Amino acid sequence: MSILKKLSKLAGNKSLEEKLYDVLQTDTYKTELYKTWDLGEGMAVLHKNMWGWFKPKFLINHNKKTAFEFMDDWETLVTVTEDDVDWKSLKKLPEEAIERAEALSFQFPSFIRNFKNGVALVEWQLNPDGRYYMDDDGYGMTPDQEINIYGFIDTEGKVVVKFQAINGHKDLEKLRKIAEESVKKDKNNETE
Repeated sequence: MSILKKLSKLAGNKSLEEKLYDVLQTDTYKTELYKTWDLGEGMAVLHKNMWGWFKPKFLINHNKKTAFEFMDDWETLVTVTEDDVDWKSLKKLPEEAIERAEALSFQFPSFIRNFKNGVALVEWQLNPDGRYYMDDDGYGMTPDQEINIYGFIDTEGKVVVKFQAINGHKDLEKLRKIAEESVKKDKNNETE
């Protein structure tokens, strides 16, 4: 049973996101199995150690005292849907990478980067480079190429710029501007 289903059964007037925030502040989530990384702007990500890799499991908003499950225990994205991917930009990628995106699989090293102006870049690795498969003695390395796609999320883990293949740093800068404008527009609409 997911943590959110368990929380929904708890009594109280708080939202699920507020209940999750409270639970994540307990000693259970302050062990070597979990690490919290500050993302700036009152945001953090709580990573869970899964098979030796720290994975971004929960997005935490300290300002609003809320938390969101970003990835489940099966390494599947929770706040991202198939509609949050720019499929046209993935057309030239290998079929295996596209299938991982379709499955919303976050199994390879992927990251939520720092927040700036209410948005964070998410680097989603669809295929690792061949060293990922290598053991401590150097055996098992494959000729695989690293494949990443990029998107931007808001402080609730919702995608504000779809995940897509990019051609370089300039593309990321353009996408960040679009993401920041989207969040700014949403804030203005809330205050009207």
